[in-house]
Amino acid sequence: MLELKNICKQYQQTTIIDHLSITFPDTGMIGIQGKSGCGKSTLLYIMGMLDDDYQGEIFYNGEKITDRKAFVNQHVSFMMQNKDYVASLTVKENLILPCHISHIHYHSTLLKKIVTQLGIQDLLSRYPYQLSGGQMKRASLAKALLKQSEIILCDEPTGALYHQQAQDVMKYLKKISQNTLVIIVSHDPQLLKQYCDSVLTLEQGQLKGQIKKMKKSMDLSPHSYQHHTLWFYPFRQILHQRNKLMFLFFFQWIVIVAFFCIVTAIFGAFDATKQSEQQAVLKNIINVENKDGTPFENMIDIPNVVAIDYAYQLDQCQLMATDENIEATRYFLPQQNHHIRLSKGRMPQNEFEILVSYPFYQQYHDQPITLTYQQKTLTLTITGVLKQDFFSQNEIYFYHTLKNQLSELINQHELIIETKTSFHQDVYDTLSSDYIVYSEIQERVNSYQSLLSLAQLIAGIFIGMSLLISLLLLGIVESIIYFERKHNVAYLLSLGLSHRRLFLLSLYEAFLLGGLIATGGCLLSMVVYEYVNHVLCIEQYFSFSLLLKPVIFSRYDLYVFIFLIYLVMSVLSVLKPVSQMMKMNQIEVLREE
Repeated sequence: MLELKNICKQYQQTTIIDHLSITFPDTGMIGIQGKSGCGKSTLLYIMGMLDDDYQGEIFYNGEKITDRKAFVNQHVSFMMQNKDYVASLTVKENLILPCHISHIHYHSTLLKKIVTQLGIQDLLSRYPYQLSGGQMKRASLAKALLKQSEIILCDEPTGALYHQQAQDVMKYLKKISQNTLVIIVSHDPQLLKQYCDSVLTLEQGQLKGQIKKMKKSMDLSPHSYQHHTLWFYPFRQILHQRNKLMFLFFFQWIVIVAFFCIVTAIFGAFDATKQSEQQAVLKNIINVENKDGTPFENMIDIPNVVAIDYAYQLDQCQLMATDENIEATRYFLPQQNHHIRLSKGRMPQNEFEILVSYPFYQQYHDQPITLTYQQKTLTLTITGVLKQDFFSQNEIYFYHTLKNQLSELINQHELIIETKTSFHQDVYDTLSSDYIVYSEIQERVNSYQSLLSLAQLIAGIFIGMSLLISLLLLGIVESIIYFERKHNVAYLLSLGLSHRRLFLLSLYEAFLLGGLIATGGCLLSMVVYEYVNHVLCIEQYFSFSLLLKPVIFSRYDLYVFIFLIYLVMSVLSVLKPVSQMMKMNQIEVLREE
């Protein structure tokens, strides 16, 4: 039996319940009436352990209740005045929810028997908004019956119901009270008088009236406990909020795809410059001048060099294609050419053959090309085309024997040194101390990489701001969702759900939300990656493609990185709204319309 001793409750310095002591029977239907605002619902919430801001003691079966959550889980069921359900769950899921929270085992045959008796067997797959008021009240009764609680507390169970619906609910409660203690708070004295075994009136903080002695309760079968999970709850909440979350998903997917494209484009550009440097025709060539500007009378003697020769003023030659002057940078081929990659053709073998860049070939491949200097005119044949790279421009490379016919163009103020491949930097550093040294490929690479580093910095700032905005948006959306869901949270807590379990469910929902965003974003990024590289063929326009490369372990690290970022951001965004929900006054929330 339930016993209250010296219960006192004040609200805004007004005494609502004043040293109230009462003992309720094991079974029966007890009605509590009174004027509006006298504290009837407050007393009900105290008995149900929802309100712990009171003085006094409560006993059950002779033992003082110390573990409030355990008492509610094992012995109490509620019929709330408003929204006695979770809107995102079906009727069946709402029925079994209290059992899952309390880890009480239930049989499917019992569930079928209860819903059949109450006439809601055809409503189990519906959602609460699809039910009438009377159907919803019967569903609330089914919850209490399925949980087999010894105490059922009803706050205005017939509120907002038609007369016949109210009569039906009271009849069901009367039937239940044969084996259970049913305590009803109502503003309808006629219904209480008609159906309740005893009717008490709350006046001046005291319950007035006599409780009719009831027969000893029938022994209810003891609860058998079974561990139940609530992992379906976060998933159904996200599914229920899908229309509101679609904007969030869409925005976050755009951010992820943009982040992915920027990072892979930077990877691709850096890789393209590296490959262009390694495949550049002149990668082993160093230009050297005296610091005082004097000509070189003798060649420099330095180790690890393949060849040393004077520079040639090739720009003084005239290149023609039909009747058109050709604007192209001109060079002599180095002796080391194993690193040179051709897209077509072969290397030149005499002074009448040339190697050209891909852009040059596209423009002049179908025209005869001539080289004119003073009275000399040579007809040149393109035998090879360089593979297009990041630095590709109009370039033409002559075979080294052509120097014999252009001796007048020698520039003794500048030397061209071809180093051995693995000693290029060493020779460059050695010469830098005594001469003016210049490496066209190295300077070009450094210039491009400086631009790419600047682009990388700007991209990093953009990505950081995007992630910050994403985090703020996630936080705002989560706050709005939890504010709209505050009644659900209060209802779950009233069923005995612990704060720890609520927090874990919220974290799971955050992980699920972050996982959906990250998975969708990564899948879209994969599609964009394949489309840009293999359908648009971006490499033919920009000489580089999007590139996935290992960040830590593998080339798919970027996807893992995106996934982890959004999991962390989703968890961070949910911490504040959940902590606020846990601090709310759940009684006030449950009373809200």
